[in-house]
Amino acid sequence: MGRRAKRVLAGVVAAIAATTLAVIVADSDDRASGIVVPVPDSTESSGLPAPSLTATEVAATELTVVMPSAAAPPETYQQPVHSAQQQAPASRVTNPTPTTNSPPPQPPTGQEPVPARFDPSASFRIVNHVNSLALDSGGWVQPGTAMKLWESGSPSTNLQFQLVETGGGYYRLVNRTNGLAVDGRAANTAGSWVGQRWWDASPALQWMPVEVGNGLFTLTNRATGFLLDGAGRGTQMGAPAKQWPPTGSQNQLWRIVRV
Repeated sequence: MGRRAKRVLAGVVAAIAATTLAVIVADSDDRASGIVVPVPDSTESSGLPAPSLTATEVAATELTVVMPSAAAPPETYQQPVHSAQQQAPASRVTNPTPTTNSPPPQPPTGQEPVPARFDPSASFRIVNHVNSLALDSGGWVQPGTAMKLWESGSPSTNLQFQLVETGGGYYRLVNRTNGLAVDGRAANTAGSWVGQRWWDASPALQWMPVEVGNGLFTLTNRATGFLLDGAGRGTQMGAPAKQWPPTGSQNQLWRIVRV
């Protein structure tokens, strides 16, 4: 080999050494920064040889390094907060009001008729609620005689009456001994006595039994509107039965007891 060829060969070797050194330096810098410079594989190229780079070209190549940003911490789930308007009101459970069996309504003590409930063939005693004395005809007496009050335990028919309906809720009270009907006498004075006479369909002989509860009745005269009255607790046996306007007094309450 000539001297000129040796100098060319020496220059080529020097150039190769310089290029190799530059690549090693660049590769060490890239590894230190965490960046790997990919080297194209000749098998992936289009068949052309990979271009050779000198150290100067490698040094002059500008690499834009994009540093990865710090990883953001994962977002934590937060329970949404609802406003008071959005929150559904809590349902309240209330105890139902217990159902109770209330007593039946009491009929008024006025002039309200009641259905016929008395057997006209039966006998009844009419007993005052306050003094427990019963209405008494006195036996075989003349029409116009006053009705009186007597001890209710007596078995006498003088104290027994048939209640025969006359219409409109009214009844005639017919004594079982003498056949006379209890008579209001069309009296218009409070405290008047009650009589008896033969039945003639007069309103004065008709009485309306109105139930007021607990088996008690008022007896209202059709002619006068007065109520049959027992005259109070201190009434003696044999005293006349009275009649008064409605006062709400228990003296005007009676039990109608079937014999």
